[in-house]
Amino acid sequence: MLGLVLVGHAPLGQATVDVMNHILGQVPTGIAVVDVKADDDLDYTVLRIQQAAKDVQEGDGVVFLTDLFGATPSNAAVKASEGLGFPSVLVAGCSVPMLIRALSYRNLPIHDVAEKLVMGGRNGIVSTGPTTPQRQTNNPAPHHDSARDHHQQ
Repeated sequence: MLGLVLVGHAPLGQATVDVMNHILGQVPTGIAVVDVKADDDLDYTVLRIQQAAKDVQEGDGVVFLTDLFGATPSNAAVKASEGLGFPSVLVAGCSVPMLIRALSYRNLPIHDVAEKLVMGGRNGIVSTGPTTPQRQTNNPAPHHDSARDHHQQ
């Protein structure tokens, strides 16, 4: 099973795990959090991430979930993954839907999990504003105009 390490700007990682605890009633095993504060030393942060990865790694590798690609937590996770001795992948843009997917698919190969996480992140973004049925574009023709329903079969 894959280990999961949430690395983000403090306190986002722990807050995300707290949400999972609220949803599931417990925090599943195999998850570690490394919250990075603005004044944390980079080398120390890298060591913390490496230790977290070793703690949750069960033989299949580790998925690093970060909040913002290219920011310090993400860059530290990339650096930490070098030389771990086991497979790892980083997926940025961590959200609760991504974490739920990560928990659901931890038994799959690491790159399949990464793909599912990206899909979970995309599918977790939903707009509930005024939209037309079946995601069709709005037709500005008046209701009594026959052109209004030209898209229907």
